[in-house]
Amino acid sequence: MSDIMEVKIVKKYVQLLNDDGIFRHFLYVCRVMTMQQENIREEIILSSMKVFETYGFTRVSMQDISKACGKGRSTLYYYFTNKMDVFDAIAECLCLQVFNVAKESYSPTASLEENLVSFLRAKLRQINLITKRFHLAFDDMKSDPALMVSKTRHMLDDEIKLIREMIQIAIAKGEIKFLEEKDILFLAEMLVTTSRCFEQEVLLFDRFPDFEARLAWLTNICVKGLR
Repeated sequence: MSDIMEVKIVKKYVQLLNDDGIFRHFLYVCRVMTMQQENIREEIILSSMKVFETYGFTRVSMQDISKACGKGRSTLYYYFTNKMDVFDAIAECLCLQVFNVAKESYSPTASLEENLVSFLRAKLRQINLITKRFHLAFDDMKSDPALMVSKTRHMLDDEIKLIREMIQIAIAKGEIKFLEEKDILFLAEMLVTTSRCFEQEVLLFDRFPDFEARLAWLTNICVKGLR
């Protein structure tokens, strides 16, 4: 294609975009296509959940996922590189579900200790349910704890943000002593990191069957130290 022809095409494209009606239609088509792609991706994720739930992780192939979602392999590989990529998407979806359910237990009128215990307890209960549901996949991954940990890092920033808000409200109400903003952020990050280590022990190694009581005890000690 000559340079002159390329310039003509670009000019024509710009002219079309400058037409308000055509441009609005162009944006509408883009939105529809994006929504369709998101729907297909979500369909693949939801269908593949049952596959991993039934067969674990090791035994599942992309062909199994393709059959479960009723999509051709070319479509499947358009959205996902391999089965680990699919499993990552499932992990992200489940982590979002866990966070949203646990977040419902949060109340600005409750004390910091009550909010922390309620949130972390609800989170652990949801994780426990998911672990039982996908126990075959978790068993396959227990040989590589680092791999398992990487699947639980979704929603980290959102969790830190929520815990940070809990601390700020507790300071405003005079429940705990004043903290600088950098210390509030550090404390929120440490609380989330510590709780996730605790969750991994429960998740990976079936430790602390009385995790709810242990959680309440640890939270009480932490809050007392902030008063």
